[in-house]
Amino acid sequence: MRRRESRDTIGRFLLGGIGVFFIFISGCATTMKVSPQMAQMDNIAFRIGGKIICEGNKEYLPRILVDESAPNSKLVFKYEYNAIYGKHDVPDLVALYNPLTIVGFPTGENTITIVGKLDVMKGEEVIKSYTATCCLEKMRNLFSESTFTEMRKKGLMAVRDNIEVQVYSDRAFLEKLVAIE
Repeated sequence: MRRRESRDTIGRFLLGGIGVFFIFISGCATTMKVSPQMAQMDNIAFRIGGKIICEGNKEYLPRILVDESAPNSKLVFKYEYNAIYGKHDVPDLVALYNPLTIVGFPTGENTITIVGKLDVMKGEEVIKSYTATCCLEKMRNLFSESTFTEMRKKGLMAVRDNIEVQVYSDRAFLEKLVAIE
C-alpha cells in the first residue's frame, strides 16, 4: 500500500514539475498579431508589374510585384515600412532579489511594431493604398535569447505576406487599372 502511495506522490510531483516547465516555456514564446486579419495564402501565382519605389531591403517587398522600370510603365508601386521598438525591464533590484527569476520568471519584455504601406499610383496620383501592421511581444527571462533582429524580420515578413494577400484580393481592380489607357 505504501509503494502505491509513494508512486502516486512521485507521479503528481513529476506531473506538477512538467506543468510548471511548460508554463514557463510558453511564457517565453513570441506573440504576434497582424492587422488587418487576412487568410494566409502560400505561393500566390498572380503578379502585377510596374515601376517599384522601395528604399528599404527588397527582401521585404511584396513578391506579387514585378519591377518594370520602363519609362512607359502604367503603374508605380511605392512601398515603405517602419519599425518601432520598445523595451520594458523589471528593475534590477527586483530581479536580483526575486527567487523566481532563477526558474524563468520574466525580467522584462521586448516589443516591436512593424507598419508597412504599399501605394499604387498612376503617375503622381495615389489610386489605392494597402497597409498592414504587425505587433510582436516577447517576454524575457534569464534563459531567453531572442533578439530584436529576429523579431523585426518575422514582423516584416508577416507585413509583406499580409499586403500580398490584400493585393491579390484586389487583383480584378488592378488588372482593370493596367488595361485602362
